[in-house]
Amino acid sequence: MAISFARPALGRLIAVLGSAALLMGASGAGQSDVYARMQRINPSLHSYRASVRVAVVTHSFPYLSPTLDGTIYFRSPDQSAVEFKTVPLLASELKKVVAQLEPASEWPRLYEVTPVNDDGTISTFRLVRKKHGRIDHVEVTVDDKTATVASMTYVYNDGGGSISFTQTWDEIDGNYVLKSQTGKVDIPHYNADVTSTFSDYKLNVEVPDTVFAS
Repeated sequence: MAISFARPALGRLIAVLGSAALLMGASGAGQSDVYARMQRINPSLHSYRASVRVAVVTHSFPYLSPTLDGTIYFRSPDQSAVEFKTVPLLASELKKVVAQLEPASEWPRLYEVTPVNDDGTISTFRLVRKKHGRIDHVEVTVDDKTATVASMTYVYNDGGGSISFTQTWDEIDGNYVLKSQTGKVDIPHYNADVTSTFSDYKLNVEVPDTVFAS
């Protein structure tokens, strides 16, 4: 991309994007049921391609506000990628501010999952990667009615700040797909607001391996 973000700051975003028995023991049947339903969402959705528009407003140097269009891809169980229609440098950096949390069906393999709270409308979970990195944990809230992720906050180790997203969903042919994301990046030396919108979904289409190669 011809416009360039401060690479050391945005580089820290690359990390962005338990079992049911554990959940039952810790929080009771209500939250365990939500978690179980999350893992059964979109059983017939194997892949998709969609358009994405990302608008970034930075509140720290270099104070840029780019808006870019691209394409987002998904292939089950957990492959995802974003390609932007712009020059390579900026495209590479903006990939890191489109949050792509793995499907809940993959959480037991990747995370230690701990239930935190269920107020009857929203359930909260704490995810800690089994393979530790720069992110200490992810706080995830889930809509009890639809069993879709309402928000996620990536909390960095050692006072490294956080990146948070809220999101809305569309239902297409019985499948839940992202409609929008609103994010806040608050890490040392970099502060920004991010808004992403998703449209023109094509479900269960062929997605070539080359999409996930980079």
